[in-house]
Amino acid sequence: MENYIGSKCISCGETFREGDDIVVCPECGTPYHRECYAKEGKCINEQLHENGGSWTKDENQSEENSSSENIRCPRCGYDNEPNKLFCEKCGMPLNEDLSSMPFNKVESEQKNNSNGNNMNNQFGGPPFNGMPFPQQMTFDKDSEIDGITLDDYAKYVGSNQMSFLANFIRFGKFGGKISLNIFAFLFPKVYFLYRKMNVLGIVALIVSSLIGLPSVIEYMTSGYMPIRMNLGIDITSNVFKMISNLCFYLEIAVQLGSGLFANYLYYKKANKEIKEIRENSDGDESEIKAEISSKGGTSWIGVIIGYTLTCVITGVTMIVLAKLA
Repeated sequence: MENYIGSKCISCGETFREGDDIVVCPECGTPYHRECYAKEGKCINEQLHENGGSWTKDENQSEENSSSENIRCPRCGYDNEPNKLFCEKCGMPLNEDLSSMPFNKVESEQKNNSNGNNMNNQFGGPPFNGMPFPQQMTFDKDSEIDGITLDDYAKYVGSNQMSFLANFIRFGKFGGKISLNIFAFLFPKVYFLYRKMNVLGIVALIVSSLIGLPSVIEYMTSGYMPIRMNLGIDITSNVFKMISNLCFYLEIAVQLGSGLFANYLYYKKANKEIKEIRENSDGDESEIKAEISSKGGTSWIGVIIGYTLTCVITGVTMIVLAKLA
């Protein structure tokens, strides 16, 4: 058993250590963790089987030490295989800018940009705002999250892929629905329209306009606007102040809800629409990818429409109140 210590299990990539439960392929002798061999259901060292060869520790170590094409983690310095999105050791995203080609290998100068293991002490702790990220789990473009590959999710998201994909992995693999989206928190009226979540965008516009009504009334009757209007509403009364304060807290609640749940709602929308495209499309793979990209992405037209509707709703409200005065 000690002959395998220091070698790697070709299924999970972890190094064999003292006390590990190790089994070997009866045909080629390739070692596995027992649970890894059970998971694979067979030996996956197909090259040895095709050539009729036998596994040797020297060959395993030479493959392990051949890291010229590996991606070096900028946090802990660990050499990862070229197709990994996240560091196998600490979970760090391996490429900060993947907006155009999120799953291609980084350039050699990026792979060598490491400050060694001391970085782990400086930036220690689990990634993704304290959410657990098991070191045994690694992801590439073909990894599936709730039945959809990360490549399809990336095509759907378009911009800001790494942030969304990290959250999608959390939602799909570890559960939970809460994550921070600062733009959805600051601009709930238009963010959902920007991400083509049109129903939620319209609901957010209507709700925000209704709870902003006391502020409009106060501006119209207090002289803050160029024309002062007498609406017959006493804005100094306790009832009006109570309603105004209630609407203020409701507005904060809408912002918090948007900021904390926007990513999860976007994840569910992406999952649903990608599945629909996959199930209903008759085109080839390139056409399906193009349809996924078109269905997702962002829409500045939605932002313009959102601001326009906000202005229209506010203006109509002012006109109606003026006529009722």
